[in-house]
Amino acid sequence: MVSSWTSSLASRWHALPPNLRGILWVGLSGVLFALLNVFTLIPAQHLNPYVMAFMRYFFGSLFLLPIILRHGLRASMYTRRAGLHIFRGALHTGGMFLWFVGLPLATLASVTALGFTGPIFITIGAALFLGEDVRLRRWIAIVVGFAGAMIIIRPGFGDIGIGALCILASTPIFSASNLISKALARTESANTIVIWQNFMIVLFAAPVALWFWQAPAWTDLLWFVAAGLCGTLGHLSQQNGYQLADITLLQPIGFLSLLWNAMLGFLLFSQHPDVWTFVGAAVIFASAMYISHREAVRRAQIKTGDTQTGQAA
Repeated sequence: MVSSWTSSLASRWHALPPNLRGILWVGLSGVLFALLNVFTLIPAQHLNPYVMAFMRYFFGSLFLLPIILRHGLRASMYTRRAGLHIFRGALHTGGMFLWFVGLPLATLASVTALGFTGPIFITIGAALFLGEDVRLRRWIAIVVGFAGAMIIIRPGFGDIGIGALCILASTPIFSASNLISKALARTESANTIVIWQNFMIVLFAAPVALWFWQAPAWTDLLWFVAAGLCGTLGHLSQQNGYQLADITLLQPIGFLSLLWNAMLGFLLFSQHPDVWTFVGAAVIFASAMYISHREAVRRAQIKTGDTQTGQAA
């Protein structure tokens, strides 16, 4: 009875269009990451941030063991792109350190809002390091996006929050990591990408965590278990979404995470993000959406050009 019900549900799920399934996966990841923020913010009030980063991914790795036991360690981690996985793990570790430094010093809403600057940094990186032709309209969108970040931080109108600056500094690192994961998704499964990410971050974070070691309380360990579960499921959901739908189509879904984080921050931590956080978030999001739209147009033009060239040949 149960097996027939689950097989029927699975068949209905696979009957949905891939783009819709990708949107639903990424929407679920946003909820899971919002819960992750809550579960890590509680011990972050008193634990060292580098210990936090290590513990979060150590416990996250434990929830990957069922996948590894089912498929075997060799099959789960098999890749021909180990160097790219290792580089991504080192990169993501640096971002996590900054993020955990900033987390207890900013509201969950501002943490999420500043994270929307990701596509802006990706565009700058493509122009500076990949030689991509970024024209005037996208440069204007980049400037507008940074103006949105400044609306949130508001330098000159009060003390600049170290937490907000750390979160902003972590965003281009996470953006580069996400871009690499999207490239890896062409040849690797979501499970392989997430397993490599978790294991590499544990490996790179361990020496720093040991240097600054601060023993967590038993209650902290419970929060890390919950955070590890939400983080692992969130990354698996996100990777599944990336493999089903174009990243430009998935960008608007990310805006929902601002609502989840603002609501949870208010209800659980009495955080009151001011109106400028939402104004800045809207400006950043509009900029990111325009950049994503122009990127989609550019790729379509390149694809059309390649097709025409092939037909001419």
